[in-house]
Amino acid sequence: MTETRRRGDDLENTIYAATLKILARDGYEKTTFAQIAREAKTSRTVLYRRWDTIFELVHDAIEHDVPEMRVENLQYDTGSLRGDLIALGKIFQAHGNKVNDEFVRASVQEFSSGSALAKRMMRQVEQVNFQIIGEICARAIERGELQQLPSKRVQLLLFEILRYQGILLRSQALEDVEGIVDEIILPAYYAGGRG
Repeated sequence: MTETRRRGDDLENTIYAATLKILARDGYEKTTFAQIAREAKTSRTVLYRRWDTIFELVHDAIEHDVPEMRVENLQYDTGSLRGDLIALGKIFQAHGNKVNDEFVRASVQEFSSGSALAKRMMRQVEQVNFQIIGEICARAIERGELQQLPSKRVQLLLFEILRYQGILLRSQALEDVEGIVDEIILPAYYAGGRG
């Protein structure tokens, strides 16, 4: 009897599960297309058709494994700008806590190399960040907390500070979010968003 060939979501889920299993067990440096194909019981050709590098595949597997970080699943409407920014910051940090340390190091290396992949991924991340912050600011404007959108630099500030803490310092203290919002983010939003 022959085994039915998996396709679509079933195959993708199997590939992601195999990738995360190998990443956790062996570390990023030892995670290869060959190992993932073997663990997922598929061919390397299937993997190469979809992903150009191991970095891309691991990134997608991590993103797939954390559905609460998809924009449509985020819950950060607390009724105030301060509350929304704190809730968002805590969600962002909780996501960072789930990322394998070796993958963080690989990400730093990938992004510091300035590769086309890194640039494309950063553009995608920024688009999502702007979408999320845009919704938060629109609600703040409706409530009268802001008169206008702050500059793009200010809109990205919370993400950039938390990324710095999480990636470079490997510090994910959730209680820091309130201090960051109160001492840095809100003053910047008010300076640029109160007209």
